[in-house]
Amino acid sequence: MLTAEQRSELEREGAPNVHGLLIHSGPGRGASVSGFKCGDITRGDIADWLAEKHAEEMRTQSSTLRWAKIAGIAGIVGVMVGIATIWLAK
Repeated sequence: MLTAEQRSELEREGAPNVHGLLIHSGPGRGASVSGFKCGDITRGDIADWLAEKHAEEMRTQSSTLRWAKIAGIAGIVGVMVGIATIWLAK
């Protein structure tokens, strides 16, 4: 389980940099990963944190896609209303 200090350092480093540090660590969830100011962190704790970050990113992308679809539909409806208004004005 990550301490607040470890979690804060992982946040500062960012997922891509933290993922890069895993390359230099041993296999298994209990392997110690060095290179952090707060000390070593286990590979399993880092993997769990990276999974959380990935899930957050997926939720953000899903939300963005949903709003893009809504905006696209609204644009199409707007064009259709504009065409109908011009056609009816004749």
